[in-house]
Formats: sequence, C-alpha cells, structure tokens
Amino acid sequence: MPLSEDTEKGDVPSSASAESADPSIKKTLMSPWLSAYHNAVAGIKAGSNCMRLVDVYGDGDAKLVIADGDQRLKMFKGSSLHGEQAILGVPSSLSYFYSDNSRPRIPAIAVASGPYIFIYRNFRPHYRFTVPSRSRTRSRNFQQCGIRLSERSRGLLAIDNIEEQAEYVSRFMDDQLVERSFVTCMTSINKSMDDKDAVSCLVVASESCMVYVLDPQGTTVIQQIKVPGVPVEIVAVGLLDIEYRLVMTTRNSTVYTIKNGELLRSVIELELPACGLVQLDKSIVIASMSRKLTSYHLKGKKNWSLTMGDDIVALEAFSLRRTKETRGVIVALHNGEVTLYNEKVKVCTLSTDMVLTGMRFGQYGREEASLVLVQKSGALSLNILKRTASLDAISAAAGPPPEQDIPLNIPKKTTLYLEQTQRERDQATEMHRHFQRDLCKLRLNTARAYVKIIKDGHGLVSYSTGAAIRLNAQVLGIGPSFRIKLNIQNAGFKAVTSITVAFQFDHELYCVKQSLIPIPLLIPNVLYHYAVDVDSISQLGAADNVSIFVCAKESSIPLVSAIISMPLCESKILFCLVNCLQK
Repeated sequence: MPLSEDTEKGDVPSSASAESADPSIKKTLMSPWLSAYHNAVAGIKAGSNCMRLVDVYGDGDAKLVIADGDQRLKMFKGSSLHGEQAILGVPSSLSYFYSDNSRPRIPAIAVASGPYIFIYRNFRPHYRFTVPSRSRTRSRNFQQCGIRLSERSRGLLAIDNIEEQAEYVSRFMDDQLVERSFVTCMTSINKSMDDKDAVSCLVVASESCMVYVLDPQGTTVIQQIKVPGVPVEIVAVGLLDIEYRLVMTTRNSTVYTIKNGELLRSVIELELPACGLVQLDKSIVIASMSRKLTSYHLKGKKNWSLTMGDDIVALEAFSLRRTKETRGVIVALHNGEVTLYNEKVKVCTLSTDMVLTGMRFGQYGREEASLVLVQKSGALSLNILKRTASLDAISAAAGPPPEQDIPLNIPKKTTLYLEQTQRERDQATEMHRHFQRDLCKLRLNTARAYVKIIKDGHGLVSYSTGAAIRLNAQVLGIGPSFRIKLNIQNAGFKAVTSITVAFQFDHELYCVKQSLIPIPLLIPNVLYHYAVDVDSISQLGAADNVSIFVCAKESSIPLVSAIISMPLCESKILFCLVNCLQK
C-alpha cells in the first residue's frame, strides 16, 4: 500500500493530519504504531473469529476478509471495500486453507454458519459442506427427557395454531430424528510441509463436542474425535501426516489437547471460561474472564501468568520477521488499551476511545506488520508498525522500577542487635542443629496429616482403588427448592463399575429426594451429568453444608468427595421479616 510508504518516510503527515486520520487514537510519545486508515462508518459487525488477512488471489497482496453479522462476506483492499458476497446464514467462524499445489497459490476461504461450511475460491461460492448429523436413538431420547429438546421439537413448540401443529407433526412423523451439529470454531493445519502456503486441511469443531478434520478439498471427513466439552476456540500445531496437536478451550473452563487423533489425559482447568487462545512456538497463551493472561507449554506446564487491569476482549498472536524473528501477543482490554507483550514484558500500548470487538495482525497489502481493529461501533481502523521500531530496545527499557535505587532507611545497630549477632557466631552449629530438627518435625506432621486426609477420604482424588474420578458440583435456585447438578468424569484409562454417589446432610434442614445414586459404569473421558432436588424444610431458612461422596462397591474409603455450602432460603427469610414487621 503506497499510503504506508509515505507515512513511514515521515514526509507527508504532520501531527495534525495524523490525528485527523483516526480521531479515536490517542497519540503517545515514541509510539511504534502509525495510524494509516480509519473509517468510522464502516458498519462492521464481526469478532476476531470472523476476520482474516488472506492473500485471496495469490498475487502477494493480502486482503482483509470479514464474515459480517449482516450475512455478508466482505473483502477490503487498502482503504476501500473491494468485494462482497452473500452468506446464507449468520456466520460463526472464518478460516482459510490451501487445497492443492497449483500456481498461483489461491486459498479456499471457509465460512461456517449453523451446520454448514461455505467454501469460496477466488472470492466466489465454490462448495457447501454439511457437518455430519447425529442420529438420536430411542434410549437417548428417554435419557434426555425433560432436559433437552431436539431442533424439530423446538420448532413444534414454536407453533401456536393447533391445525398448523398437526400438519407439522404429519409432515415429519415418519422422518428419522437427527440432531444437527452447529459449527463453533475452525482452524487449518498443514498436511505434510511447514510452509506458509502449503497444502492444508480444515479442522472443524461443533456443538456436539466433536472435532472433524477434513481432506484438503474440504469435502470429506478423514478424522473425527470426541471431546468432553463444547470447543470455543481451537489452534493447531505441527503437520497432519507427521505429528500434530489440536488445543482447544471449552465452555466448561477446560482446555483439552488432541495428539495425533487421540485425546490426551492432560487437562488444564481454568478458574473462569477462556475468552482468547493463541499459539506461539511450543506454547499457548490463554486469556480468561478472570482478567488473567496465562502461558502454558503444549504439554500442560504453566510458564507464566499476568493480571490485566480490565476485562480482556480480544487476543492476537504477534509474529514479525525482520532482522530476527520476534514473537509475542497483542491484548485488547475493555478500556480501549491495546498492549503488545513479549512474553511477560510489556512492549508498547496503543489507546483507543472505543471498545474493540475484533483484532487481527499480519500482512495487509504489502505491509507485513499491520494491525486491523474493529470497534464496537462498527468502525474499522488500520495501524502499521514502524519499520524502524526497535522492539528489543523498548522491551529492555521495561526494567526494575526507579524506587529500587532509593536507599532504605536502615536503623542504627543497637546493643541487643550486637549481642544477638555475637550469639549466632558463637553457637552457629547448635542453632543449625535445632533448626533442622524442627524442620524435620514439621515435615513429619505435615505428612501424617496428609495421610490422614487420604485415609479419611477427604482428599480431592483418592487412588486407593486405581481410579481417578473428577467431581464437579454446583447448587442452583434461591429456595426453598434447590437443585444440585453433578458432573462426574473418569480421568483414568480403565472403566470404573459399580459406584455410588451418596449425600450426607442435616435431616432437620433439608429433604433430599434421592440421597443415593447408583452408577453402573463410568467410561474414561466421558462426562456424566446428574441432577438431585433438595428441599429446605427449615422454618427459619437456615443453611448448612451438604457432603457428596463417590464410593466404590468394596471400599470404605470414598473415591472422591465434595462439600457444598448451601445458600440461605431467601423466600423464607423474607416471609419471616414480613411477619416481624406486621407484629
């Protein structure tokens, strides 16, 4: 783009003209970013998952492709809208892949909408792929009775007219009941070569907790893997024909890894659901709703963690090859700050006045270091990294705080201090011996307490029977009727049979309709859901703890236990307050 060339040389825009290009950007001294373009009336409704910088025609001129919420596929070139195509549905994800080795290297653009994936070549509709549907058996229908309805049943309930309902039933009564699987996220993985434009395959994750790997043409499923949760974001590492990993974040605040088509046992548990996932070399960086930015090794080991000053709204990988390769992450916060981090080091910050909804970094046009921002108001901004920007110098400037050079106010040495110092010199051996003895006693008492907890069955996981059971419990409701939801998962390699879930509670405060739940079988890596109704029978609305034990058939020690702190019964408390006020 010629605009960036003039801006880089510093011949054209003055400070006033640079600010008029994007009035929402606050200029900071020595900022490495140049504001190249801003369109306040672009009217874009898209997030980062529906934005890509793609060399659409294989001519080396990268375009900005956006799957807009208005069911339009838009392509921007420079500062103008270059092309537009209709999408048959609201898009949920956007990705691209290379299906062959022909020249020029023209990628295929994949847009997901509902259960369909629309594939475009040369920015023209090429093919539509449908995610495989799941047939619902009679036993599965009875198992989920009253909990979840199929799409066809929801359509029946949405009809108010009785005659139209009868017509709807007669139309579909003989058809097989299937459950459509909507696409949640997509990415691509190279097949056999680690080149930027090598042949790659599309990776699709769906609402049915399935991950599909398509062939290079995007017409056939070559691999499918079941995961315990619904994937929200997914990244791919490696080569499909050699060795690869798929890392995904799910809605249940868990990060799973698939290696060479198999789900690994190593699971990362997050405090709150993730809102961003990027991959850097042999590590991943996860942004969570707890305002934390955390880096993990691909094997699950935690590298570092940072706490942001506001909610994280977007996360993007930063990779730049100039004199040497520089990698990092770009974090966009709810207060409008866009910050570049080189691992834990804060490099620079770009401030905006509006909340961002989408962000992409990469080659745009001929500029390899372009940052595209989409604001909540629909505005589109383009910022370019200066070619003379020294990211290493900026990173080195972030050293220790200046307060470190201020000397401490150390008090003068008193007589007592001198006597204690002399005593330590004279009796150093004896004092060290006493310290080591007390340390050994502390370790022994800690080990005894830990063994006692394991024997009593109060630990998080007990391996006395060779099983590793995960138990997650939560209470719903405001009273007097509560519902305890249980999520039980077997994290081991072998199936566990004949276990029982038992509830321990105060019978004067609560009434549990089903205090024992027999579970005949727990298959590894399958999440089981159970719900138990609890009624508060206390007249004062008092609350107490409810203990949950997962017990084996021939063992007196629970496999895993949990304690739920029940909330106060708000309705009974309000009733008592009203009676007191009336008296």
